[in-house]
Amino acid sequence: MYRAFILALGMTGLAATAQAGEADVAAGEKAYQQVCRNCHGPKAQGMSAYPKLADKEADYLTERLETYRAGERIGPNSPLMIPFAQELSDEDIVNIVGYITTAFK
Repeated sequence: MYRAFILALGMTGLAATAQAGEADVAAGEKAYQQVCRNCHGPKAQGMSAYPKLADKEADYLTERLETYRAGERIGPNSPLMIPFAQELSDEDIVNIVGYITTAFK
């Protein structure tokens, strides 16, 4: 009985961890509209000198946002991206990436 209890308790923790990593797509859409849309376009199609995001993988988008948030320059638009990214929480990044990879694929 004790072993079953410990197993159930451990699985509950795993489920909570998995849910914490899932994107809130509605929150991601709201954040995208407020933070990203003006440069990357309403459908993440890119605009002028700003790259298309719709065709990017989640890992790529996450890595880029985290790099910009850390203040690292990784391209010609870094001076523009860094201040936006530095305002994003981990949750914001998960949600925005979830929205982009869900809505525009």
